[in-house]
Amino acid sequence: MSRMISELDAVVIAVHSLAEAADDYASLLGQPAREEEFRGITSVRFQLANTAVRLVETDERQGLKQLIFACPDTASAQQRLPKVGLEFVEAQSDDRFLSLQPETTRGLNLALTEQDTAGLDYSASESAIEGLDHAVIASGDGDLTSALLSARLQLDMRLDLTNPDWDARLLFFRCGDLIVEVYQPIAQPLSPEQDRFFGLSWRSANIDATNAELRARGFDVSDVRVGRRAGTRVCTVRDRTHGVPTLILGRD
Repeated sequence: MSRMISELDAVVIAVHSLAEAADDYASLLGQPAREEEFRGITSVRFQLANTAVRLVETDERQGLKQLIFACPDTASAQQRLPKVGLEFVEAQSDDRFLSLQPETTRGLNLALTEQDTAGLDYSASESAIEGLDHAVIASGDGDLTSALLSARLQLDMRLDLTNPDWDARLLFFRCGDLIVEVYQPIAQPLSPEQDRFFGLSWRSANIDATNAELRARGFDVSDVRVGRRAGTRVCTVRDRTHGVPTLILGRD
């Protein structure tokens, strides 16, 4: 049986200044900004190898706003989701786009869209970010978040790891060739009622080149260090991400 979700179509980031954020993310991602309409509003889109980044303007808090999953069959999803307790925001949904009611998704802004790969154009230099490695959700109850992502949305759970040295329980769910990660702090637990988006980790084919290139473009970037995952090296982008905690990950 095929899964309801095939991949992560896009991450939506809310920003205060669309023009400023578009310049910053074009420099961060090494991709051209493409202005286009999204659900009736102006947005800026960046295409990467395994997902897209979409910027939208807001008067509210900046940061990661929504995860949009690609769905091969939205008609079937529209029939199935209410049966597992997930409702739609009717005013924001149609036959090709299903916006899920946050009251039924632990407060997360999630949507499913009809899969469409036509017209996707991506190319990158060696130093550019090539795609998303994982999107992180902060949770006060990993079991309930796991039920949402695995049982209801049918993402493939790959690992459930608790490490006291990291003060965290980490759960990993495969979505296409990237990971949706759930981070549950131990010592200072979050409220168990609702989750929130935490941050993004971008994938680099050459992290040393990416680190040097971002510094040359004026970003405040940490030194490259050994990552928690075996065989990885990471660095942190400290500014110009418009409210999104940002990590870059490379492999040895």
